[in-house]
Amino acid sequence: MEKTLTNQTLLITGGTSRLGQAFVTRALNHGARVFFTYHQASSQAEVLMQAGAEGFLLDLADPRAIDEFVKVIKSKTEKLDALIHNAAAVRDHTLLNMTEEEWDYVMSVNLKAPYYLTKKLLSFFLKKTKPGELASGKKIFMITSRVALMGGFGISNYAASKAGLIALTKSLAQELGSRKVLVNAVNPGFMKSRMTELLPEEVIEANRMASPLEQFSDPNEVADFLVYLCSDRMSQVTGQVFHFESRKIS
Repeated sequence: MEKTLTNQTLLITGGTSRLGQAFVTRALNHGARVFFTYHQASSQAEVLMQAGAEGFLLDLADPRAIDEFVKVIKSKTEKLDALIHNAAAVRDHTLLNMTEEEWDYVMSVNLKAPYYLTKKLLSFFLKKTKPGELASGKKIFMITSRVALMGGFGISNYAASKAGLIALTKSLAQELGSRKVLVNAVNPGFMKSRMTELLPEEVIEANRMASPLEQFSDPNEVADFLVYLCSDRMSQVTGQVFHFESRKIS
């Protein structure tokens, strides 16, 4: 197998989600050095660390914890080629029943953390490689959702946070384009995961049928796509949202 990520150093948040695990595994197989964060899934994290990835327990809702994490990352590497904001939280309720704490927590993990972590790690992406020359080929990815565009019942906080990531993507692409940093978002579609497994079966089935292909997204295929996006084969695309699948248009 061609190792398309040799000599690259990557960081993905939410590395123990189904998509996170698939990406970490594939990135390692393609020769990358991989850092990942996790929140509760210690057994899955241990498996990834045994495979060669470097995992860190991190509460993304806590800016002080992010500050300490950034110090650790900067002590471990002098370069970072790609940052993937994959971690997400849900606190599902209709707006009538949603507490302010539930709204704030989802926004903190899903939207504020990508802003804050990107800002704290931005020196990696703007670091000069030679006198008078800026680093190129650096990439930042936001994992968004189809509900960012279409909304969803009982998930206004989650949908709003994912829509915010799209706006953040497009804004950062303009701010960092002159510095040769590519910023894009990926909508991986609806997939079975720990986040969705507690949904009623009829809701899960409705999401499957809403896909034009009438199937769930495959985290392995999405991970392969992310590996491609992280590779040098993608070097002139920024400010885009890649929809792995979308809903049928009625």
